[in-house]
This record gives sequence, C-alpha cells and structure tokens, in this order.
Amino acid sequence: MDEFNLLPIYRNGLEEITNGIEVVVPSFCRKNCKDNERCQKHYRKMAEAEAGLYQCPYGFSSYVFEIENDNYIFTCLRVEGKYCRKKLLPKLQGEGKEYREISCVTLEKYAEAYREYMVNQFKYERYKQFVDDVFHDVRKYNQQIKLKNEKLYRKSQQNHKYDEFLTLSKSIHVMCWFLTLRLNNHDFTYNEQLMTADVKSTYNIYKIIDKVRYCINDRAESKGIKIKMSSLRECRDMKAYDCIELLPFLILDNAIKYSPVGEKIHILFEEKDDRQHVCVTSLGPCVPEKELAFICNQGYRGENATKLTSDGMGIGLYTASCICKLNDIEMSVYSETKVVKNTKGIEYSNFKVDFWINL
Repeated sequence: MDEFNLLPIYRNGLEEITNGIEVVVPSFCRKNCKDNERCQKHYRKMAEAEAGLYQCPYGFSSYVFEIENDNYIFTCLRVEGKYCRKKLLPKLQGEGKEYREISCVTLEKYAEAYREYMVNQFKYERYKQFVDDVFHDVRKYNQQIKLKNEKLYRKSQQNHKYDEFLTLSKSIHVMCWFLTLRLNNHDFTYNEQLMTADVKSTYNIYKIIDKVRYCINDRAESKGIKIKMSSLRECRDMKAYDCIELLPFLILDNAIKYSPVGEKIHILFEEKDDRQHVCVTSLGPCVPEKELAFICNQGYRGENATKLTSDGMGIGLYTASCICKLNDIEMSVYSETKVVKNTKGIEYSNFKVDFWINL
C-alpha cells in the first residue's frame, strides 16, 4: 500500500523509521533505531500506549495516534515544549533546518491529514478486493454458462425441431464471449503483464472481427450506425496471444463512440506480400497532425474528442497499440484533413486505423 506521511513515522513490525516529506529522520535515529535496545523498548511501549505525546530516551518527541484500532507513531520530532533540548541538541549537530520545532497544533493537523489519507487507502484496498472477488465470480459463472450452453448447442444440432434453441444458444455464446472481452479489457488496462499470460494460439482476424461486430451490433444500431466488412480474398490464420481478441473490440468501440448518428464503419481486408492488411475507416472528430503523435499515449484524448464526449479515459488506442506491439502487428492511425461534416461545432473527417499482420 502506498503511504504519504509529512513527518517521520515508525513502522511497527519493520523496526524502522521512514522519512517524512516535511521532516526527515535525523542521522542519529536512523543509525540507532533498529539495534539500540533503548530505542526498541521505547517503540514497543509506544505500540501499546494511549494516544498522545511522549518523549524518547534521547529527548525526541514521539506522537501516538490511532487509525482503525492500530497505533501509528510520528517520531524524531522537536515539538514545542515537548522535547528535551539538553539531550537532543548534541544529536542534531550538522543537521539541516528541516529539524525545526513544530507546534502541537501543526502536529495534530499533520496527524489528521495522515489519518484521512490512510482511511481512504484502506477503503480503496477493501474496494479493490471486493471488485477482484466480483470479477472472479463473474468469470467463474460466465464459464459455467458457456459450458452449459455448449451442451445445449450440441443437443439442438441433432434435431431441426430445436432450431429456435440453436439460435438462442448462439446468442448466449456471443454474449458470454462479449462479457469475457469486457473483463479482459479491464485486466489488460490495469495489468499489462496479463497480456502474455498464455502461449500464442491460432486465430483468424476476419472471424474475430466478425464476432466482435455481432457482439456490439446492438450498440451500433442504437446510433443508426452500420458496420460493413469486405475482403478481397479469404483471410489466412495467424499466431497470437489471447489478447488479440480484444483488439478489434477496442477499435470498433472507439469508432461507434465517436461516429455521428447514421454513419457507416468500413472494414477492409486484403493480403499483400505475406501480410494481412486490415483498415478500419469511420467518421470521427478531426485530429490535428500535432495530436496524432500522442493519440496512442496512455490517458491522452484529443481536443475535439474531449469536446464531443466525456465518456473516455484515453486508454482504448493505448491498449490497442500495446496488443499490436506484443503480437508484432504494425498499427497506424490517420485523420484526413478534409472536413466531411460539422455538427454542433465539432468538425468531422475520416479516421483510419491500419493494421499490418505478419502471416
């Protein structure tokens, strides 16, 4: 857990004192804290003490305060009227001005700020654990649904009377797969190492994109957007990590998000010199040339995209570029300078994402 302390703080169990941002640990304390029995006896006592100000055997002030039933100790301090000047000053010779005196009021403010910070950290850790548990359960039950559905699908294929069930089974399968994509999107965004958790498998990029298109068709139709696919020849298979399935979802999700109502998204497949070329073209907010160099950076959103919608964190194209690098796919983005449409003060032009895949 990350921590933020303005004053030196003693770590219970670690037998060490960590520098504060405003006040660092004096050399004397740094050298003696771990091996000096008088120091260790003092901190063992502080770990069980009531909240308040105390003085260590060498004259420094120690302040004990409680956070969620545990004692925290600010130490190595010169709190006005609460330290032994005679004992302490010889031990601060050669130290800088950062060992100035602080008032009791300032000390309490620092303690309250640290308490608030740590309480929020604890809340975050508990929330993160809760989300991790939910994701685990969602994945588990999603997998069970897929297995049950596969059994239903196989039985339905054996009798034409069950064509309706067969269609329903296909829809369930696609929805489960789409849910897997959404979960993977979260995982790869916040832990890129998961992208290489598996070995490479055989994939067909046309089939993956067609599947994604089916998954997000409802969203596209809600904006009157049509997704068209065209291929000059049958696409050959490729070797890639499992994260490749997320790539077309990220690109088409972006295209739908930024396309005006009633537009089209075109996906062209062609093979050139043992490389599969995929070009996704859609209408989107104009991206000036100066912004294109940054558009795949994590957290970056173009000026016009930001004006159009607040829905976005600038991670879609970044994650897509990471997936491409991992799978040796060349990716490029291009925004035409010719303005095709102007809606509500936003200029639109053709936006292209090209992929070159080694076969």
